[in-house]
Amino acid sequence: MSDDKMKLYDERVKRLKDAIELREPDRVPIYGLVDNWALSYYGITLEEGLKDVELEYKAYSKALTDFPFDGALASRITFPLNFVYSLGGGIFNNATETIQIATGQSELMAVEEYDELIADPMKFIRDKILPRKHKIFQEGTVEEKFAKYANSLSIFFKFGQTTKMLSDRFKTEHGLPITNAGVNHFMPGDIIMDYLRDFKGIMRDIKKCPDKVAEACMAMVDPLIKDTYGKMHTVSDDKYVHLYLHLPQFIRAKEFEKVYWPSFKKYVDTVAARGIKILILFEKNWEHLYEYIQELPKGSVIGFFEEDDLRKAKKALGKTMCIAGGLKTNDLYYGTKEKCIEVAKGLIDDLAPGGGFVFAPDKVLATKNDAKAENLKAVTEFIVEYGSK
Repeated sequence: MSDDKMKLYDERVKRLKDAIELREPDRVPIYGLVDNWALSYYGITLEEGLKDVELEYKAYSKALTDFPFDGALASRITFPLNFVYSLGGGIFNNATETIQIATGQSELMAVEEYDELIADPMKFIRDKILPRKHKIFQEGTVEEKFAKYANSLSIFFKFGQTTKMLSDRFKTEHGLPITNAGVNHFMPGDIIMDYLRDFKGIMRDIKKCPDKVAEACMAMVDPLIKDTYGKMHTVSDDKYVHLYLHLPQFIRAKEFEKVYWPSFKKYVDTVAARGIKILILFEKNWEHLYEYIQELPKGSVIGFFEEDDLRKAKKALGKTMCIAGGLKTNDLYYGTKEKCIEVAKGLIDDLAPGGGFVFAPDKVLATKNDAKAENLKAVTEFIVEYGSK
């Protein structure tokens, strides 16, 4: 790694660290909240990227280095789809060149089975859910099932090794931190919704048996913490835990307090106590839950907010966490360069003083319609100049 790339890497890591720890950095950091948009920007399809790692790297390296990002979400397609395919398919809908949970297909657990989930979450998922979900466990002899599963695991481990290799290339070839340490978690409430009870099931459960949902969430949090520590053996300034939260947008504050908050807070408190930084995507609007999340550990979280008024979020949460986001993907795609720069200037004027602010799109860039490259380039280059001390 050249000295220039090492210097650039360290500058970017420190810039983000200062913002997360609520200090004012030398410049407003710009975060590359980029996923499958990289593929359309480079001109390839999701399937082409899945078949050729070098092509996948070229696509992501162009999308992440044509713009002056200080850090990025991922070095490649974020989900191990080839692993899922080897299991006989999952519940993902990638027909639109993105990776989305297919709704209405994940009610794999009956409401009567909460007690089994609570008693031993890992055993229940291994022995009951996986055989129901994946075709390779549903046909053939025991030996054939084991052989297919061993093949799937080898694909999964290769995905992890390749992901780390690509992150290392971004560091050495571009001086760009990929903050993803391989720990991409949903919280227990989200796991129950996405993989066990589906949306209708968990919404019904929260009304009819909230104690069971809350108990199941608490039973699942220790395995999640154990998995996190297993993947992050050491603490470093350039690697964060990534959390993606989406159930709370659909429930009331009192429901959140009972079923979701205790396990979520335990996870964040425990992981942050080790000195690990946590990147959280707060999907949709969280304004009704500020009184809870302002209790998260100070200076450990960078929170990306999709639909919140960031000025209100900074006022309510700015002493707790770094606020990130700001530019709507709708403006990035349909607006003009001038409009995007005007929005960015206002955000910097209002949110940058004192630190604790990172500029980013309001949503992960997933499809080609999430941003025009010329708008993204104009606004990020403006921030490099205007957002400096």
